[in-house]
Amino acid sequence: MEDRPLRADARRNRERIVDAARELFAECGHGTQMDDVAKRAQVGVGTVYRHFPTKTALIGELLATKFRAHAEAARRWAAERPDDAWASFEGWLRESFCSIAQDATLQQRVTWIDDEEVLAVAEPERQALIAVCAELIARAHAQGTLRADFTVDDIPAVMCAVGAVFGATSLPPSGPERFVEVIVAGLRAS
Repeated sequence: MEDRPLRADARRNRERIVDAARELFAECGHGTQMDDVAKRAQVGVGTVYRHFPTKTALIGELLATKFRAHAEAARRWAAERPDDAWASFEGWLRESFCSIAQDATLQQRVTWIDDEEVLAVAEPERQALIAVCAELIARAHAQGTLRADFTVDDIPAVMCAVGAVFGATSLPPSGPERFVEVIVAGLRAS
């Protein structure tokens, strides 16, 4: 069976469901119920289940959406700065950190996402993100602007560390921005 594009109203409903779920999972964590999502999205619970048959599928979509946004940003930065690999990589990194900062509460709540089904839903988007990040990193390595020992395998740890700092309830007066500067400076080749 071929996937057909969603009608405009169905697409809007899906977007409202995902937005509502993002807010609720950030506020309430894994205890969020599909009924709560429906109420927040102002749709019937049947509409939620039509788009996402399980809570796992919905959580997987939240993760996939995050990966998709990071990948789109990486592609945009690569296209905007094709001759300056460091500027592309740094621009993408800073934009991703800003995105994480805006979604810090959800970032903290994703620590319970170790469900294989959730990860399977998001896997195609994760692979696309890995591919575009690997390209940014390879370009920066080729120009000698990124530390040689940094690889695409290091990206999840960096993103999780930044997310943890932005989600921290007590920060030093310098705030999380100082941590971002330390990360960025530490990744640049000397």
